[in-house]
Amino acid sequence: VMTLLRVGFLLLLTSGSVPTGQAKYVEGHLKTSDNWAFLARFCFLSGKGKYEYLIEYEKKLGELKLLLYYDDRTQWPAIYKTDKTCTEKLSVLHPEDNQIVTLSPRTPRAASTGKFETRLIVSCSNFGSFTSSRERWWYIAIANCDGAGRGLDVKYRFRMTNGPPGDFWHEHFSADEMYIPPILLAESIAYSFLLLAVFICAVELKARHLYHCTYRLFTLSVLLQWFGILLLSVTWTKYAVSGIGPFPNFGGIFTSASEISFLLLLLLMAKGYTITRARLKTCSTVKITIFINLYVVVYVSLYIYQAEAFDPGEVLNLYESPAGFGLAGLRCAGWIFFMYACAATIRKFAEKTPFYYPFTMLGSLWILSGPVLTLLGVSVLDPWVRESVMHGALGAVAFAGHLAFLWLTWPSRANRSFPYHVRTNHVGISHGEDDEVTYPKHPYEPATIVGN
Repeated sequence: VMTLLRVGFLLLLTSGSVPTGQAKYVEGHLKTSDNWAFLARFCFLSGKGKYEYLIEYEKKLGELKLLLYYDDRTQWPAIYKTDKTCTEKLSVLHPEDNQIVTLSPRTPRAASTGKFETRLIVSCSNFGSFTSSRERWWYIAIANCDGAGRGLDVKYRFRMTNGPPGDFWHEHFSADEMYIPPILLAESIAYSFLLLAVFICAVELKARHLYHCTYRLFTLSVLLQWFGILLLSVTWTKYAVSGIGPFPNFGGIFTSASEISFLLLLLLMAKGYTITRARLKTCSTVKITIFINLYVVVYVSLYIYQAEAFDPGEVLNLYESPAGFGLAGLRCAGWIFFMYACAATIRKFAEKTPFYYPFTMLGSLWILSGPVLTLLGVSVLDPWVRESVMHGALGAVAFAGHLAFLWLTWPSRANRSFPYHVRTNHVGISHGEDDEVTYPKHPYEPATIVGN
């Protein structure tokens, strides 16, 4: 529990500075000695995507140009993070397609000038739309190629949309994140029913004195996931209405804690804890403690790396980082430990195979799904669908893991996989060495089971 509290606190510290889905409303003050700079990006729907802008700068800077690149390999990837000159970066654009917008008082319908604090300010505002063969990431930059080394000093504000005003499901959403609200709605409903079923089972197990700490850990994991999804639903709903945000990291604290607690549960039960053993060997306890704490540290590093090192000019998933691949590596190492522990428990307690065979298979699928989805997301999915697909896939895996565990531990006479047979008020009655107390070998609870 203390480990989960630590991860929640550390993620909360990073949540204020982590960039989220690229916004709808973007504003800031850019001041740099460079003559070309990136401002914002957004994934627009063809024929529906629109943008509005307001840009202000001192007239002495000359005529600035607003540049609109798209995600074709001949455009943004060809010029971003290269040593090309400002003019060369403009050369890949097509002025006839309005990819270069000149910001000056002479631009029709786009600018006006005025005096503020003895400085002559150029204030430019306009709007535009996008038509392309598919959803595209568009990257907005600004340039002052003829500035003679004066650099850039501009204030800007953008509003980018993918639907008409008042369209809850589309207006403020980038095309890659458009399906996240429906996914969250489905997850909220599914987890509400799942949590109800878990509480019913918990009441039954408690009445029969079989409500072991491993099942309490499972209940905690489901509760954390449910609450995290509710918080995510709230923040995405506010974003759909206002276009400001989203800020999903507070909800991410709870879903991350749910994942960590469920992984801890799998490792403990693989060693037979509360099923075949009253307590674990000291060396096993130390190994699991080190692994979970290391997993927490890497998880926190993942969010910190996203906040500090992710380049906003690139479309990156949360797991496309050294910390993300490190997390995938830890999951693989955890799977090896899980398989070894399950094999040892099955060899020593053959009467528990009705539980441990499906538990090993389903637990392996859940643990390995993280690394597999990370690799698929990075190497296979297109950038304009990656965010929604990854969100849906990870949510489905979390739900499938919790549902499978509920099925394995359903307290019914018909469930031959039911793992618990020693009552909680009999835990002290055990046999074995002091370092690893083993329960008496008995496959199922002998008392009459009330209800199915």
